[in-house]
Amino acid sequence: MDRNVTSHPERMNEMSTHYFIAIPIEATELVDVQQTILPYYSYRRIYRPEEFHMTVQFLGSVDGDELDEVKEITRRICEKTLPFTLEFRAIDHFGRPDRPRVLTIVPDDSEPLQRLAHTLRHELVDVIPRLDRKSFVPHVTLAKKWGEGERVPYVPPEFHATESVEELILYEVQPTHTPAYRAVDVFPLRRPEEDIWQSRLKFLT
Repeated sequence: MDRNVTSHPERMNEMSTHYFIAIPIEATELVDVQQTILPYYSYRRIYRPEEFHMTVQFLGSVDGDELDEVKEITRRICEKTLPFTLEFRAIDHFGRPDRPRVLTIVPDDSEPLQRLAHTLRHELVDVIPRLDRKSFVPHVTLAKKWGEGERVPYVPPEFHATESVEELILYEVQPTHTPAYRAVDVFPLRRPEEDIWQSRLKFLT
């Protein structure tokens, strides 16, 4: 039996499973940036490289039927979306400048990313009316939960990292585990060769 559950029975209702849809981030340059700037901050929760991701849509708690529809919608949208590339050059924060609650890296503006996020939310809201509708602010979290003191002023390092976006992943949040997220399903984006093959089929028919 899970001791994390039985030791806090009053929290049973708070421990429903939450999900989100995200882009996995594998750019090794972001790890170097994270390690370079962390000494200037005081965070209690440091993200591991295998936890790097960019949330496209937070789903919250969903039941089994809703989850099946989420998968179907996400798969259909991904099958119509070509892979694209994200570029990262900037460090950002959420919260107070002197004690920011979240440390992030943000991508350059990307029309394909914005279009994908908009399309996904537009279709998912019909399935989950309570869907989180906060403005989409693309970012990769490096650390969060401020500890003590204030941040130390520093000159941010110059960097340029790229990430090829070829899939979305449906993650389950597992707050008591490490890593804290588990991949439930993977949705590949449409491969360019599929377009070529479909064009050939259209020509032949």
